[in-house]
Amino acid sequence: MRHIPNILTVLRLLATPVVVWLILRRDLDTALVLFFCIGMTDTIDGTLARRFGWTSKFGQVVDPLADKTLLVTVFLTMGYAGYMPVWLVATVLLRDVAILAAALWLKRTGRLTEFPPSAFGKVSTFVQLITAGSILLRWPADPSPFFYLTVLLSVISAAHYAILVRRRLNSKTSDQTATGAAG
Repeated sequence: MRHIPNILTVLRLLATPVVVWLILRRDLDTALVLFFCIGMTDTIDGTLARRFGWTSKFGQVVDPLADKTLLVTVFLTMGYAGYMPVWLVATVLLRDVAILAAALWLKRTGRLTEFPPSAFGKVSTFVQLITAGSILLRWPADPSPFFYLTVLLSVISAAHYAILVRRRLNSKTSDQTATGAAG
């Protein structure tokens, strides 16, 4: 039973190429249903893991990877298929690449050991999901307000991550300086 969250995460990863294929075939109704089901598995696996303590190192790494894989591939596919403007896809991807690069660099250099999601990051991801879902749903007829909101929140969350990292690095440097001075 304790592996159910990980199984749901793997299923989410495996279903992502199917969503891409459906979008490319312009079968948006089926893609919407599968996209919604995948989203529900994310909610279910997270709830089960927290409620019953069914957490694992695998889940801690692969769950956010599965979520990001779904969103990035759906945005890329929708941009390629002409459902989203290139500037929107580029903004979201640049934000994700910048955050990932910063997290990897900070972890690799030992400057930060954890890089938890911020509230702005979570809101940005939620709006990205809503934006993709609205396109699959084909509502509203003009989704551009969702596009602009997605870009705005992507920029805000990227700036927020930059501020958080800077604060943590500055406080860590101050802690190391204080420790060095005391020793």
